[in-house]
Amino acid sequence: MGMKLKLITLIMVCILSIPSLPNASAQGVRYDWLGLMMKEGTIDLPGGYKLQAKIDFIGGVAAYAVKAQVYKGSMDNPCLTGGGAWAYMEGGGTLPTRAEIVVKENCPFDKGGNILYRIIIKGDESSKENKTIAFDIIDSIYSPDANLTLNIGFPKSKEYDAASSQVIIPVTLRNDGPASISWVKALVTWGRLEGEGSINLTQSVPSPSYSTSSSANYTFGGLDVNKSYSMSLTFAAGPGQYKYGNYSVNFLVYYGTKFRYEGFNATRNVKIFRYDPSASKVVSDSVKLVFGLKYKGRVGNPLVSVIAERPTGDMEVDEGAPISFSFYLQNTGADSAYNVTIRVNVNPDLPTEITAPSSVAGRSFPIVVTGEMPPKARSDKVEFRIVVPKGSGGTIYRVNITAGYFDIRNKYYEATRFFTITVRQPGISKLYVTKTISSSTVPVNGTIEVNVIVSNNGTAAASKVTIEDDFPRDLFKLVSGDTKLTASSLSPGGVLALSYKLRAVRDGIATFGSAKVTYVDPQEGQKTILSSMKSPVVVTIVKPELSVRIEDIPPNVTNVNSLIQFSIYMMNKGNGDAKKLSVEMEFSPGLYMVNPPTLDKGEGVVCDQPTWEPREGSVKLVLSCDTVKPQGFVKMILNLKTQTTGKQWIRVNSISYLTPDGSSKISVPAAYSYSTVVVTPFETRVFYLSIFTFSVLLVAMFVIGVTRGFSISLGRRMGRRRVGGFEG
Repeated sequence: MGMKLKLITLIMVCILSIPSLPNASAQGVRYDWLGLMMKEGTIDLPGGYKLQAKIDFIGGVAAYAVKAQVYKGSMDNPCLTGGGAWAYMEGGGTLPTRAEIVVKENCPFDKGGNILYRIIIKGDESSKENKTIAFDIIDSIYSPDANLTLNIGFPKSKEYDAASSQVIIPVTLRNDGPASISWVKALVTWGRLEGEGSINLTQSVPSPSYSTSSSANYTFGGLDVNKSYSMSLTFAAGPGQYKYGNYSVNFLVYYGTKFRYEGFNATRNVKIFRYDPSASKVVSDSVKLVFGLKYKGRVGNPLVSVIAERPTGDMEVDEGAPISFSFYLQNTGADSAYNVTIRVNVNPDLPTEITAPSSVAGRSFPIVVTGEMPPKARSDKVEFRIVVPKGSGGTIYRVNITAGYFDIRNKYYEATRFFTITVRQPGISKLYVTKTISSSTVPVNGTIEVNVIVSNNGTAAASKVTIEDDFPRDLFKLVSGDTKLTASSLSPGGVLALSYKLRAVRDGIATFGSAKVTYVDPQEGQKTILSSMKSPVVVTIVKPELSVRIEDIPPNVTNVNSLIQFSIYMMNKGNGDAKKLSVEMEFSPGLYMVNPPTLDKGEGVVCDQPTWEPREGSVKLVLSCDTVKPQGFVKMILNLKTQTTGKQWIRVNSISYLTPDGSSKISVPAAYSYSTVVVTPFETRVFYLSIFTFSVLLVAMFVIGVTRGFSISLGRRMGRRRVGGFEG
């Protein structure tokens, strides 16, 4: 009974909340209010009307009926003539159980006017025990729906340049009608979408009923038409200095509507609603807070290099010589460089003259090349010159070109390029020695070439010049050339070259020392210098060593139409690459290859798919591998089927490979040959039956001999002897 009273109260509150002004759309859409219920008595109706209903016993027909009347204004102003409308309940026989009341603008309704809605009194669904009357309102110009709007007084998306910020978001929840709202609940969530940093709720008005580190729940009461609730949320958000962060604040608002929308009747142009105390609707919205957008996806690691075109390295010059420099900057990093500035210093100090580009020609360093240099970008060529003064012989000048720049996060970087300029002294010879070796790796029996270059960069000739060199004689053998060279003199600008070739005799690691040069300088006399070594100074002598083993072989006897497997495993146990590995095999035509050969390869092994072709009396198979690196392996697996009876065979004819430089071919002894006798199942059974019969006869003879006293002489016992590594 208590639940019924609550239901009636909700209905009355719902109806009382409907505004008196029509809310029809321009297209004349109307509304059905279904499933309404009231207690005996009077309730308010839309448009300023009242509905009075009660249940009476009608003696003339011996039945109960719902008697209904509509009033406007006071109860002294009935709108229905003739005593109202009747809807019979049980006991009325064929009397109508439902009554329709057409509510119009004018009261009494027989005066005419526009129809506002129709009331359907449902006697068959009313209850005299509970004194409740069921009714519907149909074709109404008034809507029972409630609509709440979520207004956020903040941009949908806002960008910030600061590292962090306090953000205040005002929110208004307003009931735009036409019906009242029974309750409102709001869920606010926040979090980071992209980038770095965090967002946190620091203040909330009103306080949430429940909250976590990333959400807050709010509960409000009912909300009449054109009324609203206000909220104010304060957040602290940001990714930090020079970083990107994207955050969102999301609002999800539920509210009770008391009527559930069921659909649209296109024929009647009617929206249908049904009374449901648990009905609700939801509205949502969100805002985005974007910090440091310009840092999004930026790794912030530019790499600017000074690329010298002229000169390319240290140099020696004469007194009074002008020297021109030409270079450009290139960004080889993954992000842009900013405010790139070039500085040039000469120590001891010499004046510099900028000659290019034209925009800065004639100016002095430092100069700003560009505001931003994106990845892979390069600057215009920058050219300047200096003049070595007279009387500066023997002076060493150091030219330092520096490019300073910033990344997007304002971190400073520098790129430098140094040049050493030596001013020659008159009347002095100055020799330079450079030693180079053709390769850092050579296979056994492979060759390398050693070159020693001597140049005179002085101003006078050197006399009695001798070049001497040596090599690790336990690892190499001299093939051609010589390790010593003499010359009576070497003029300024002249060059002497010593060259010889070595062959590696065994594997190992060889360390080469510096070449020695002795000469006589016109002023300083006897001098000795050692070569400056260009890489490599260590040469590794390698030797590939391929080991081979057969892992799967066919049995000695097998049935026809049986599957057999053959596999060969090869591994490079040496310290050098085995190049151009070639394996050639063949097998008898009585064996059929079920599927292509399978290869199992280790790291650093490059092989082609094996090929095979039928030949007269055999099938040839070839495996080719471009490279088998040290500790690399390759295993080839053949799945074969026996097709015909008799002896069938598999042979490995040859296995060969080249040294790492391709100069020598190494062959592996390939004495690998296997056969199987293919028989029918009947022959197999006869074979095993014969063995069994023979075994039984031997056992029988032994038993008879023992039982009848025959002695079996085994001869003199021999001592144990060893045969090779085994005992026999």
